[in-house]
Amino acid sequence: MTESTRELVIVGVGSAPFDALLEILEERKTVTPGQLKLVIDDEAEVDPQVFANRSVAVTAIKDFTFAPEQVVLLLTAGETATAALAKAEEAGAWIVDAAGITRGDESVALIHPLLNSAELNQRDESDRKVIAVPGAGAAMLAEALFPLKSQLQSVEVVLNQPVSALGKSSVDAAAAQTARLFNGQDPDVDEATGQRLAFNHLSSAEALLESGHNFSELALVLELRRLLGEDVALDASINTASVFHGQLANISVQLKEQLALETVRGLLTNGARLEVRERPSAQDAVGSESTLLGRLRSGLINPRQVVFCAASDNLRKDVAINCVQIVHLLLKTH
Repeated sequence: MTESTRELVIVGVGSAPFDALLEILEERKTVTPGQLKLVIDDEAEVDPQVFANRSVAVTAIKDFTFAPEQVVLLLTAGETATAALAKAEEAGAWIVDAAGITRGDESVALIHPLLNSAELNQRDESDRKVIAVPGAGAAMLAEALFPLKSQLQSVEVVLNQPVSALGKSSVDAAAAQTARLFNGQDPDVDEATGQRLAFNHLSSAEALLESGHNFSELALVLELRRLLGEDVALDASINTASVFHGQLANISVQLKEQLALETVRGLLTNGARLEVRERPSAQDAVGSESTLLGRLRSGLINPRQVVFCAASDNLRKDVAINCVQIVHLLLKTH
């Protein structure tokens, strides 16, 4: 089977990362318009999408046939994506879960294309043909921490996620709230979070669990453990900032032994897709294909503590580009 006969099936048309994903696919010529298939919910009505100056039809899942030569990319969770996962796996297709549907399932490999893509070549025929990609926050943090992996004893993270991390509907809600506030009107509360998104900073966009964490925080810790190793102690807080795109995390690490700050800086500078700046911001990161690191300093609690920040484009870099890189590997070699 030649690469040109393979197909990429996307479930999640109109989702937050969808437009960025199409842009990257077109820029990198990963697939042709003829290889691209778009699937939606049976009840949804979506116009054909433009890709590489060609119109690509959108097909309801009940009318779509999954096949072994396909790579199926799940961008959103929900009944349609769950059904697509089951049908595609039954048909023998490769599945890339970018929506967290299989999160916590040890039979599904968690693959970051820069950090552990070699694991794809170590799978045997008895393994499921399902791959999960880390969430945007975990993807950025794993990149930032990977150069220090052998030295890490513990990591504490405060992730400031943008509204787009909550989904396209929350982006639309924040935009509508902003418009109403600028016009002197009271904004509607976002239905998903129960709070106002515009000109606000949420301590948690989700209900809290008994531990005081929310589900996304525990999911972030789980994914970082799988990428960095079980021997690293981890804790995370995720709050939501009133910006549409671009995430920023404040990171405090405790090393196994004291290292000179310049040694740490050198390790981070040489990391894959990392760029060290003095004071990076989320705005600086939007549109960039690198994770920006900065404010590197020794902590004041103990001599083995190092503190720094990381910022990245959560949709373009940490979802779209990572998905495209994995899709490319599967289409080309699997």
